[in-house]
Amino acid sequence: MKIGYRVAAKEDINRYPADLVQISYWKRFGPSLEEIREMASACREISLSYVIHPVFTPLSETRPGLREENLMELTALAEMADLGLILHDETGRNGDRLSGRRLKQYRETLERLSSLCPLSIENANNTRDIDWFWREMGGSITLDMGHFESSGIDSVQKVRSLPKEFLNRLDYVHMHRKNGDHGGILDHWPLTRNCREVHALEALLQRKKGISVILEVNEMDQVGESLNILEGIRGRHL
Repeated sequence: MKIGYRVAAKEDINRYPADLVQISYWKRFGPSLEEIREMASACREISLSYVIHPVFTPLSETRPGLREENLMELTALAEMADLGLILHDETGRNGDRLSGRRLKQYRETLERLSSLCPLSIENANNTRDIDWFWREMGGSITLDMGHFESSGIDSVQKVRSLPKEFLNRLDYVHMHRKNGDHGGILDHWPLTRNCREVHALEALLQRKKGISVILEVNEMDQVGESLNILEGIRGRHL
């Protein structure tokens, strides 16, 4: 089990001991593509592995202009990537399954990006129906414990019932805690030793080793405490 945490600023790289970091790109909310490039360079300088995670750049965009803009951004990120890109599942206009032109566009963009770097798909937008999306798209899986909980899914039961097909494809786990409103979302809070997300990770490690666990906590000054919890879990599952 490798342990990492999310960064969105150059000064947060190497702030805590880690096996890898996730560089997150929030489009208009920052950091810029140039700042992503600088962070990637800083990681390479200290031989720190990293994955890049675009959050608000959908692969399924079909509107001319926006489609080309998104493809430009995603291509640039893929070309900067080290371990690869972690991408979100996506939905139709009403939050339902992708279909029609949007599904076709997602697949085409996925194929193009896969020629540039490894890709992994996370449950984020329609977590309650994520099994369909993972089966449809194939490839690597990123499992987000906090998103399961905020979607009303028991994360412990989810990992215990995860089909072997998905388990074999699982490469990354996102860790953060559901704990009520958090700037318009319910999760991305620091971990506690007895939260359900932690119990779910323990249950997952009984089924699969060799995964990379990435902490996605908004409070950077509290990341160290959550990393210590992950270190304790790793020590129990060597």
